[in-house]
Amino acid sequence: MKNNNLNSILITGASRGLGSNFAKVLANDGFKIIGIGRNKKDLEKVTSSLPNQNLNHEYIVLDISDDTDVQKKLKHIDVYGLINNAGIANTKLLHEETYEDINNIVNTNLMGSLNISRAVIPKMINNQNGKIVNIVSVLGLRPLSYVGAYSATKAALIQVTKSQAIELARYNISVNALAPGYILTDINRDQLESDAGHILKKKIPFKRFAEPNELDVLISMLMNRKNTYMTGSIIAIDGGLSAGL
Repeated sequence: MKNNNLNSILITGASRGLGSNFAKVLANDGFKIIGIGRNKKDLEKVTSSLPNQNLNHEYIVLDISDDTDVQKKLKHIDVYGLINNAGIANTKLLHEETYEDINNIVNTNLMGSLNISRAVIPKMINNQNGKIVNIVSVLGLRPLSYVGAYSATKAALIQVTKSQAIELARYNISVNALAPGYILTDINRDQLESDAGHILKKKIPFKRFAEPNELDVLISMLMNRKNTYMTGSIIAIDGGLSAGL
């Protein structure tokens, strides 16, 4: 039986950065938010500040790289939308990455997204309805030095997006990816405002970094119920960074 009353969106990495901003935008659009993250205090703060508190927004403290915990804590979750946003990165030459470095990045950025999808998608199939947005990166399209491991996981997630789009279309589930460029958040502001960031900024045709709210219209559109024929798309919003060499 179809459940036409689902109005929830699950967002990983919801305690800060883009994830918390996506939560705010979509709560304002009238969706109940279920935020996932590892920091309970930050999740509480974000959840309690969301608009439309009458929707009873929730949070779940969870490490998405732990598949056993994911399946246990999300077994009751039935949602309309999923945003795989959580991700980590470091700055090292690829050949200098340790086994532990690479494992941490792969297990969070790639396997974490797959763990969450594995928990959520079967119920979407049962509902014959759903939307998934994977947050990738412009670096998954055109990598730069010192972010090779991160770029590789985002490139893999782009292919996951395309594969899921093909596989899930028959169930009326759309799967798209949003590929941001460099977005100023509290997490990376110091780095992007450094001398190295100033050099990076010169590579961007707009000659500036984005603010989180410049992604609002895209995430809102991707989750809009009227957006019924879009799947398998990779949308770069990067100030033109990926358009040239």
